[in-house]
Amino acid sequence: MLKKILIGLIVGFVFGYTLQRTGITKYPRVMGLLLLKDFKNLKFMLTAVTFSMIGFYTLDSLNVITLNPKPLDWGKLVGGLIFGLGMGLLGYCPGTMLSRIGEGKKDSWMGLAGMVLGILFFAVNVDFFKNQLKSGSMNGDISEALGIHPWIIVPIAALLFISVVYVANKKWMISGRIFETDESIHFNRTHSQPL
Repeated sequence: MLKKILIGLIVGFVFGYTLQRTGITKYPRVMGLLLLKDFKNLKFMLTAVTFSMIGFYTLDSLNVITLNPKPLDWGKLVGGLIFGLGMGLLGYCPGTMLSRIGEGKKDSWMGLAGMVLGILFFAVNVDFFKNQLKSGSMNGDISEALGIHPWIIVPIAALLFISVVYVANKKWMISGRIFETDESIHFNRTHSQPL
């Protein structure tokens, strides 16, 4: 038990340190992605997803681990929309919020308070949400849902993700103006952050 806690603390520290050092936790980075002006966060996350996907499916193929994807249902769609709305309003997700708290950013405490209230609201109403949103689920593993071997889907998905990262690094000429998809942007928080 203590070993699992220590491993979790070490992984959490490395994750938080990586988020902070790469600039993923910065408000301009998140808002730049949402405004389709700064793609560094997208490249970071797609790279992580690609390597994780290949790693997990490799470990599953070698019988080191067993993948058990959760089913997809309306609850995950509604939850994803609420998550996206919160991320757009605050400029960070739960992982980056905790990293920002670790950096000493006071605005992150409001995000934490909102997250705790949302969790409490869900906990009080969990039966209602399960009854309303858990119908019509499908298998969460796209390869099983389509009846295709995972090692056909994994390379296709990896190539797609790597292509998006590649395109996000390019300069494009649009109406005679050079558009650089990887340009850094800087927001003035007092004027750009929603009230």
